Amino acid sequence: MKHFCYVMIFSCLFLCGIQINVCEASYCEIKTNIFFGNGMFNNHHDADSDLVELEDRLRTEGNLSEEGWAFELSYNHDEEAYSLIEVFRQRMGDQTASYWRWLGNLEMAPDWFQSATRSVASGFDLLESIVDEDLRQHIQRYEGLLMEGNRVLVVAHSQGNLYANAAHTRLADKGLPMDAFGVVSVANPASRVAGDGPYFTLVNDMVIHAVSLLFPNTLSPNVENNIDYTDWTHHSFIDSYLNGNQSGPMIVNAVLSEAEYLSWPEPQVGRGPISVTLTWGEQPDVDLHIFEPNWSHVYYADPVGQSGHLDHDDTRSYGPEHYFVGSCDQLETGRYGVAVNYYRGTEPETAHIQIQAGDIVRDYSVYLFMAYGSSGNYRARTVANIDVIEDPEQGYVFKVDGF
Repeated sequence: MKHFCYVMIFSCLFLCGIQINVCEASYCEIKTNIFFGNGMFNNHHDADSDLVELEDRLRTEGNLSEEGWAFELSYNHDEEAYSLIEVFRQRMGDQTASYWRWLGNLEMAPDWFQSATRSVASGFDLLESIVDEDLRQHIQRYEGLLMEGNRVLVVAHSQGNLYANAAHTRLADKGLPMDAFGVVSVANPASRVAGDGPYFTLVNDMVIHAVSLLFPNTLSPNVENNIDYTDWTHHSFIDSYLNGNQSGPMIVNAVLSEAEYLSWPEPQVGRGPISVTLTWGEQPDVDLHIFEPNWSHVYYADPVGQSGHLDHDDTRSYGPEHYFVGSCDQLETGRYGVAVNYYRGTEPETAHIQIQAGDIVRDYSVYLFMAYGSSGNYRARTVANIDVIEDPEQGYVFKVDGF
């Protein structure tokens, strides 16, 4: 009996770790992608619940179609008491960058001075993306969607605004089309909203009031609801803001309006039921390798496989490199192997791989000790496997497992 229980527990853990998703033609269509960036003291379950309620309000009140809109979580981990320290650290970076950005915009300054000071400002935001793994994943996801031709809007709450601000700056530095990326700010602890988007902060929000005592240039409160007795801090995204008699309709209307005015960017890469994006640091060249179910080896020297296509290759640091399967008709059953090879560089490097299979999104990071050049092409380091299964009733389903 004891052995049976162990088997059942193991089976439950294994099955619960597998996420399966049906292949749909909508994966090949461009969309408006709404992200919710959660605040501090939110675990993943709480943040997911906030996203579900936000999506429900927007779909209902905006009469949004299922096909043209997608909702996703830009999660930053709950660091409990350390969240306050993290907000302070991020605000110091934000405040310092704002100072250099202000200097760089002085009309009396010569061009070289403006350029140099703006570079310093960007450097602070870049440092944030290096230090904070959550932020790096956010940036990689936004970049991939924009390059595929999608629109992206982040509804940021509390500390999520600091992530959204830093992501906006980094994406702009990479030359992404920022008229396709927007931010709607809720309970903002920063001094700005990236892209000059709208913000909503309650006059009795005790958390933002505490932040403003440390940072007097925090954006001033601008909304007042009827008294809310369910949340004594008046900071909760759902209880105090989305359900507020004044703030709720204002937030929903602002999100729908901002999303509508975003531009559709010109696609730079393909999209479909499977896409894989590789980024890395300042070393010159890390390569993405895909081993398709039919044994096709897709990489820089042979970019077109039987199923998918490597349509973006980078040899000048940072990436991205991008592989995609263009449609469900091109999708094959079996296993897609995702691997990397450190081709050229002088220092250790870290590869960051983001996999999208259906609605499943997974992030993996791999430390690469040394470069192997072309000798590493046929012994590339496997990062993850994507299994595609054809079910008689459900059609194609996906499973993603990392190493």
